[in-house]
Order: sequence, then structure tokens, then C-alpha cells
Amino acid sequence: MATYGSLRPARARFDSYEVDLNSSELFRSGVRVPIQEQPLQVLLLLLEADGKVVRREQLRTALWPEDTFVDFEHGVNTAVKKLRQALEDSAECPEFVETLPRVGYRFIVPVEWLADGGGTSALPWVVEMPPRGPTVVPPLAASEERPRPARVPWRFALLVIGLLLLAGFGGYLLRPRRQKQPETLTIIPFTTFPGFEIGPSFSPDGNQIAFSWHGFEKEFQFDLYIKQVGQERVVQLTHHPAIFLSSAWSPDGRFIAFMRQTDSDASGIYLISALGGSERKLVDITPGGPMGLSWSPDGKWLAFAKAISPVTKPDSSPEHFGIHLVNVETTEERVLPDPSPDCVHTRQPAFSPDGKYLAAACVLISGGVAKIYVQTPDGKHAREVAGATSSEGFTGIAWAADSQSLLYSSDLHLWRVPLAGGKPEKLLFAQDVASPAVARTGNRLAYAQVSNSSGIWRLELGSQAKPAGPATKLISSSRGDRDPHISPDGKYIAFLSGRSGSSEVWVCDRDASNPVQLTFFGGSRIGRTSWSPDSRRIVFDLRASGNAELYIVNGDGGPPRRLPTGTINASNPFWSGDGHWIYFNTERPESIWKASVEGGAAVRLTGEGGDWPQESVDRTRVLFRKSQGGHIQVWSASVNGGDERPVTEMTSQGWVPARSGIYFIDGSPPHFSLGYFDFVTWHARKIADLPGLFIVWGPTLSPDGHTVLFTGREHSESDIFLVEGFR
Repeated sequence: MATYGSLRPARARFDSYEVDLNSSELFRSGVRVPIQEQPLQVLLLLLEADGKVVRREQLRTALWPEDTFVDFEHGVNTAVKKLRQALEDSAECPEFVETLPRVGYRFIVPVEWLADGGGTSALPWVVEMPPRGPTVVPPLAASEERPRPARVPWRFALLVIGLLLLAGFGGYLLRPRRQKQPETLTIIPFTTFPGFEIGPSFSPDGNQIAFSWHGFEKEFQFDLYIKQVGQERVVQLTHHPAIFLSSAWSPDGRFIAFMRQTDSDASGIYLISALGGSERKLVDITPGGPMGLSWSPDGKWLAFAKAISPVTKPDSSPEHFGIHLVNVETTEERVLPDPSPDCVHTRQPAFSPDGKYLAAACVLISGGVAKIYVQTPDGKHAREVAGATSSEGFTGIAWAADSQSLLYSSDLHLWRVPLAGGKPEKLLFAQDVASPAVARTGNRLAYAQVSNSSGIWRLELGSQAKPAGPATKLISSSRGDRDPHISPDGKYIAFLSGRSGSSEVWVCDRDASNPVQLTFFGGSRIGRTSWSPDSRRIVFDLRASGNAELYIVNGDGGPPRRLPTGTINASNPFWSGDGHWIYFNTERPESIWKASVEGGAAVRLTGEGGDWPQESVDRTRVLFRKSQGGHIQVWSASVNGGDERPVTEMTSQGWVPARSGIYFIDGSPPHFSLGYFDFVTWHARKIADLPGLFIVWGPTLSPDGHTVLFTGREHSESDIFLVEGFR
């Protein structure tokens, strides 16, 4: 008879769940269940314990290294809580995970191990669980009072040893090692100016930093500055304010290249002497495109992201961004191939210090899941950096000085991952991080510490096209609140908030009282929310699996359930007025679809192009956003598909249909306004100024048509921090 130790387990099965041990994924009835790494580790430890108690000390040792400084008690509780959410289990009446107060946990259902013993069929090995009831737990021995590594079942140890041998133990020993940080790092503010400092770039000797800065009185009017380490004197290099600006110091130290975004034709990549003086324009860039600039170590080329035309990439829209190289001397421009066919966009290039690789972010979903790839500078060879993935996208990518690892900022944290790939290391000394930079010499790291929380604003309407008063802030927190939606019965507001430490779905009363957290994904990017017509459920999109997927959660709480659509991705959901359908858009193809609220194969409603679907008030049309010739327009199609036609040209900050028109956000910082496009007169007009706001998106409209909610940000703050002793 086959035993656990003589086989190679591939899956563990219990009840309707199954764990794939190779891919580290959890499934229920064949459908993938989102689960984070630590809750999955807890599950595997419980399964391997064969029904025995797993102590809290064992979980703590397995989940965190000895030199990790966290609140272990809270961390263990959170990991177990998230595991129960994934299994839809209850702490009070457990079906799977039983709690032994102040001691630990045990798994209380039979586990079937599906193993491959070398033949053609999988053989099950079933672990019978002891009956439920009191569990006797021996006290800790004196030698056990200090935390120590969890004991691994001998059969599992044989499995691990076998896998190591199969993978090649010699290669394992010779792999590049992650450099251990020195015990003491010195972290000091490098800039403390009023306003926003971002995008540090070291001089070749590591003694100066170039950066972008705007003051409070000049929001989004960036110029380029230089400051020397250890001195307070600041030199302003440019005097042409930009909406955004990023820079890169030349390898010989003579020049600084910078990328300038403006409202005019002055957008482009420029060169300026590190001592100041006149600017030389090298190349135009795409207006509104992603920022990021990197200089090749030989000083000949600059890498940046730019829209690739349909001629260059036939299967893409004009908004596809790829990596371009421009020759500093001749201004010759080259286009690199995407590192993967899965990349919707490729951006944020970064040359390795040794010149062997060019790293870049491959965006799988616009504004969402991204991975880091490295490719040779000629673009002929590319590979993914395993483990370097973010559901929020990256706000910066940098190389370590030895070219053996990459640093990146995501979700306001700083991470480090080996070039060979592996589990990313969170660098706990840095918080609220964006745009990291590493000096080539001097063991220095710089990054921006950012505070830019948004809030939810309310504008009451006296009539269809006239405000009852100025806009006022309704919902706010130090961690940011956004994307509000009023329930159809007018009683509640669903919104996204980071007040729990990561962006989650929350709900509150219409006056913003009694906020309640509904989801607990712990870091995966959550997108747009929409209420069901009966105000009992909320649909949203989640990017936990690498693709956007739709989920539904009850308005009064409970575990979310995935809504299968049969499409490769699904985002920006909107619930139909009759309650039977959920509209959404996909990317590649970029189209509008609808799916039954019960799940199943979705119905395609439009041809190529379009996102952000919303149903018209009379329920006969689906309105959506579409780019035509570089302009954003609102289009509509029949709710049954077809009959596509433009409605009106709009700005991209957001819009919402009303009974007889469309409300939309117009303008630019700090002069945004709310406009109204009238379906009767076919004209648009401004109905309210939104002064003092520097970023605005939304809006949403209450069912009675009397209240407009939108997301706004009054100002952002950022300082640059310097880390000494970083290797």
C-alpha cells in the first residue's frame, strides 16, 4: 500500500477544497479562491500536522524570520482570520480550523493527499481526523519556552529533500545570495521643503541628488533642482514649470536628462548641464504618458516609455506604451519589443549598472497588476523576474549597485528581489515609499516618502443644473478614501479606503457615519464598486490572481464570492437596473460585456475599444468611454449589443449619466469644475467650480438626483529621505 512518504504529493483535498502544492493555489469546486501567502502557509502547516495541534509558536516561527520585528500575536490572528475567510469558515462554529485558546489550532476534517508515485495515476492517501471534542495539550517544557522552528513531519522532510535533489542541489548552493543589510542604517530627511519633492537621481559619485519639486502655492508646477548631501543649499536648474518631471544623471556626471510633461507642446526629453544653463530637446514624448527615464551606463542611450503607433504594433490601440531608446548624440530613436506578449503596457525602464539588462514594468491590466521583466538592451532576450509582482502597479524601479538585485516601490512599501527571482524582501525601514534610487558608489539609497491621501466630497444640487452650495468634504481619513457609490435606496455609501492598512471595500451611512469594512484581501488591488438594485449586494473587481476578476459581497458583510464570466479578465463592473446583469469591460480585446449575476459565459456588446460601462437611466443603452483620435468620447450601445454611436466628447476625469444628460468633471489642477451635458439641447455647460482641488475623479449621482459625490485631493506632500550604509 502506498504511503505518504513514498509518494510525491501534488495536491491536498478536503471537503470541496483542493490545494495545488506545486502552484501554491487554493481551489473550491475547481474555482480558484484568492488567498494570500501567509494564510496559505498556515493552511499547509495545519494540513501537514495530520490533525494534531499546531501551536501559535510554530506558526510564528514559520511565518516570520527571527530578525523580523512585527506584532506576532496580531500577525498570527490576522493570518488565521484570512484563512477562515478564504475557507468561509467560522471561529465560533468551525468546519475546518478549530481554535484552542492561547495554545494553537488544528484541522478537523479528513485530508486526502493526491500523489504521483512515479506511475501514470495519482494515488490518494487519506488522513483521518480525530473526532471533535476536548484536546489535551501538553505544557511547554522548559527547553521549549523560547520560540524555535516548527517540527516538520519526517515524511514531508523526505519530500523536500527529494525535490531539492531533483532541482540540483549544487545549483542551489551556487545561486546568487541576497546581501544582508548591515545592522545599522542611518536614515535622515534629505529634503524638508513645503510641497512635493519626488524622483531622486544620484550623481555618479553619490554626493549629489537631482529631484523634482513644487511648493504648495504651485501644485503640479515642477522644476528640477540639485542638492548636495550634507548641505542645505539648493540649486534650481530649470525654470519652465511642468505638470510632472523626472530626471536621470548622466554616467559621466556632466549632464542631467529630464522628462517634462506639460499642457503645451513643450513636453519632451531634454538635456541640461549639471551646472545649469540652456536646455536641449532630444525627443517628443506622449502627452499624459508614463514617466520614467534611465541612462545606459555607456552614456549613449536614454530609455523611456512612449505610445507605440498601430503601425509599429498592429494589434494595439494608440494608447499602448512600450520602451523606446533615444541616442543622446544623434537623437536616433529605437523601439524595443515588449518583454512579453501579455504586456498591455511596458514602462518604467531601468538600466542595470553593469549594462547587461534593462528592467521594466509589464502592466497586465491598465492601472492594475504589473510584473517586472528584464531584457537585454537589444530586446532579443527577456524573462520575468519571478516574485516581482504587484496588484497596485509600481511607483519606482531601481537596481542595486552590484546589479544582482532590484528594488521597487509598490503599495507605499519598498521591496527587494534577487535578479534570479525569488521571494521579495520587504525593507521595513522605509514607509510610504515612491521612486527609489540607489547610488552607484557610497552605499546610499534615496526615496520619496509620500502623503497624498484623497477624500470623498459632496455637492448638493438645487436643480438639475444648479448647485445648492459649494462642495464639502464628506468622508476622509489619513490613509485615503475614494470611489464612492450611493446605494439605490439612498441609505448607504460604498467606497474604497486604506484605513485598515490596505485598500478595501467599506460601507457607511449616507451621512458618513458608522463605517464598516466589508473585505479583507490585505493588499490586492480592488477597483470600481457598484450596488445591486435592491441595495443588498456590491460587485467589484479584484486583481489578486494576476487578472482582474469580478466579486460580489453582501452589503452587511460576509465572504465575497467570485463571479465567473468566461473572459480572460473583467473590470469596472456596473449592475443593471433590472438586477439580472452586470456590465464590465475587458482588455485585449478592449470591449464592453455583460454577464448574468449567477455567473457563466458573458455576452459581448461592443466591438473594439471602450471601458467604464454605465447603464442609462431608462435602461435601454449602455454608455461607455472610448478613445477616438486621441480624444476621450462617451459612446453608447444597445443593452443587447450593437448599435454603437458617439454621444459626446468628454474629458477623462470621469462622468455619470443622469435622467436627461451627463455630469462630468472638467478642467485641470487646481481649476476643476463639474459640468453638465444636456441631451435635449445637446450642449455642455459648467454648473459648479471645484476650487482648491488638485486631483479629481468620479463622479457618482444619488438615485434622487440631488447629490453628486466625487473623489478629490486637496494637496500632496512628499520629502526625500537618504539612507546611509545601504548595500
